[in-house]
Amino acid sequence: MNKEKNIDLELLYGYAHETKYRQIQGWLRRYIGQILLNVPDQNISEGKGWIEEAIDADKKNVMMFQLGQDCALYAELFKRKGDQSKAKENMNKAIDIYKECGADGWVEKAENELALIS
Repeated sequence: MNKEKNIDLELLYGYAHETKYRQIQGWLRRYIGQILLNVPDQNISEGKGWIEEAIDADKKNVMMFQLGQDCALYAELFKRKGDQSKAKENMNKAIDIYKECGADGWVEKAENELALIS
């Protein structure tokens, strides 16, 4: 988040591909996507691919709260790209998932983020 450029991305990619623990497969991919969105000189489409992998992994492994986190980050990606309708769509998905999980604080946070998407 501090725009550091000296990140060993290949090491992080290796961790994500080698993990056998289903519970963290999506989590690792989401964080790599988030890192790629915040590292200068990185291609946003590469971050998008990692976020999509996180969504797929969390759907497959039924990690619903993590899926909500993935959708919220996906909304942030579309917001940065200027695609407000996809940003809203994904933030609404995140809100619905958080509600299913009973994560009231995350619902409120996501609703506040949704209000900022114009």
